[in-house]
Amino acid sequence: MIEFLPKCRKNGNEFEFSKDDLSSFGIKEGISETIISTGLESPNAAPIGIVVKNKRTFVRLFKGTHTWENVSKEKYLAANIVYDPLLFVRSTFFDLEPSEFDYVPVHGLSFPILKLASAWIVFECTDLKNTDHALVADLIPVKAGFNEANWKSLSVPNRGFNAVLEATVHATRYQFTGDEKYLELIRHYESLASKCGGENEKKAMKLLYEVLGL
Repeated sequence: MIEFLPKCRKNGNEFEFSKDDLSSFGIKEGISETIISTGLESPNAAPIGIVVKNKRTFVRLFKGTHTWENVSKEKYLAANIVYDPLLFVRSTFFDLEPSEFDYVPVHGLSFPILKLASAWIVFECTDLKNTDHALVADLIPVKAGFNEANWKSLSVPNRGFNAVLEATVHATRYQFTGDEKYLELIRHYESLASKCGGENEKKAMKLLYEVLGL
């Protein structure tokens, strides 16, 4: 695993890593779908988008979740760049096993990241603001790295993988509202995942259907 600090020297090479250069790790303008890990005492992971808008990087966390609770208390999170559709579904509906996390030193803390992540960025959460339903926090990168083994096997864009992400979002909305329109959307994206995805995408959709009892 290779790690970078803002303005640090590693193996004789100097690496710049700042709030304005997240694109080198794939986080660009818009909403980047990552799996956020938090929790110093009990690690937790959940899919959450990192928002970059008008040179501001921030995150919106719904109240009552483990991520919201951990960030409110610890003021740090790690964005894990992951290309495993099954891991997205599992981390949405289940708690991951402790053995699925690695730890990196950050500001005197031992912070959890995902072993299956291709890359990761640990952010300090600042300027926290609570609304009726969520917490919004600005993000300042403090450390980043990538897993060489996972980085070498990056996937090219896959419509099936993207379809799993969309189906997972609609599945959470269906669980929350019970609105049948989300089932129609899930079935649409399941068809796309089956047509354009590989074995992992099909396994991910099968698990999602099991979670919903379909």
